Amino acid sequence: MAATSELARVPGFDRLDSNELAQLEALTQKKRYPANTAIFFQDDPADALYILLSGSAKAFQTSEDGKDRIVRILKPGHAFGELAMIAEKPRLLTVQTLDDCEMLRLPKKEFVEFADKHSWVLWTLLRAFANRIAEMNSDILEMSYRDVPYRLLRAISDFATKHGEPGAGGATRITTPMREEDLAALIGADLRTVSRLLEQYENEGIITRTKAEWTVPDADGLRRTLEYMIQQGV
Repeated sequence: MAATSELARVPGFDRLDSNELAQLEALTQKKRYPANTAIFFQDDPADALYILLSGSAKAFQTSEDGKDRIVRILKPGHAFGELAMIAEKPRLLTVQTLDDCEMLRLPKKEFVEFADKHSWVLWTLLRAFANRIAEMNSDILEMSYRDVPYRLLRAISDFATKHGEPGAGGATRITTPMREEDLAALIGADLRTVSRLLEQYENEGIITRTKAEWTVPDADGLRRTLEYMIQQGV
């Protein structure tokens, strides 16, 4: 997929015409990163924003006691690193690739010069970030009232919805790499508990797992299960 079409998918850049998109693309640097590579670390200087073209990555925060909490899974078309750069603050999160990735890097100096000529881009990026924060806060509030089985099934369902592809027999394939450690960090649960529940869900046919991908045989059924759990106050 052409880089300009990817730029057009990013909130704030989608209002640019083809000439403006070409000008913006000319300011970017295309980068490739292998799996499990840190793009930047929490507290690093924020000297650029990034746009994911292919692959997937996780954005996480590390607490003072060394525990990681994943706050976002990034997929193609997502921009990240913009808030700290605009606010001129250190990085709030660490971003690490989950598989091989290709990205566009837009240095701060070039972004500022472009935004000076297209000031609405800055505000649209901030609005998109504010919407993400509101959605994340809503999810955190809901999850805080739920137990670990619900949180884990909800995370799997969200992965199937956001990162899934149609599979055989109506199943949903999740090709974004999903490690048990990442799921535990995503839902704020103990790794041993997550491992035990995943084995249980696999035995019950809710999921199937291979090294390359996970499959949800009945994504609609999983969503109905979550609705039932909410009704039961689980």
